[in-house]
Amino acid sequence: MKLKHIAVAAALMTSGSAFAGATGNVAAFSNYLFRGITQTADDAAVQGGLDYSHASGFYTGVWTSNTSFGSYETDLYAGFAGKAGEVAYDVGYIFYGYRDATKANFSEIYGGITVAGLGLKLYYSPEFGASEDEAFYVTANYPFALSETLSLTPQIGYSFGDGVETGITLTDGEDTYLDYSLTLSKTVEGGYTFSAAVAANSEDDILGKEAFFVGLKKAFDL
Repeated sequence: MKLKHIAVAAALMTSGSAFAGATGNVAAFSNYLFRGITQTADDAAVQGGLDYSHASGFYTGVWTSNTSFGSYETDLYAGFAGKAGEVAYDVGYIFYGYRDATKANFSEIYGGITVAGLGLKLYYSPEFGASEDEAFYVTANYPFALSETLSLTPQIGYSFGDGVETGITLTDGEDTYLDYSLTLSKTVEGGYTFSAAVAANSEDDILGKEAFFVGLKKAFDL
């Protein structure tokens, strides 16, 4: 789900106790993609969020970004993350809100696991996007540590369900598509992370079929 969602998904797959406390983040990206589709018409995005996690594994947070169709997007989420042996798990709920396009508001529940570094996650929405139809999204990623501060993460996602066709307006009558991304991330002192990514999707008729974008994110404790 865009670079932000890839990063959040990876973070929330980790044991909640590792993130106990309140944190914040601000970021700027040259493009904002959600599941392989630009949300800013290939223009830049300024984003930020606040998160709270408890040692029990419970977490909650809010995140916002500008978009090209809804003035700005605000996401509210909560969930529970932990570990069972060698398996990390994460379950939760997320609400996507768009200030000037409220008909596009929707909610999802999700669940995922991370095993031996491989992250798998499934999202379900009973009324996806601006539709009244259900949709599913399953995604997998595997971060490779190139050094202590440099990582490379390939990701693939699969969207399916009637809500994909009606909510994203696929014009070929299909209700499925794939998205792919490859993200190089570099962390530096002070809580900064620089990212460069390439992303694409399998559809010819949806905005932002292919994209290269860069970003800088600053994380901080509250």
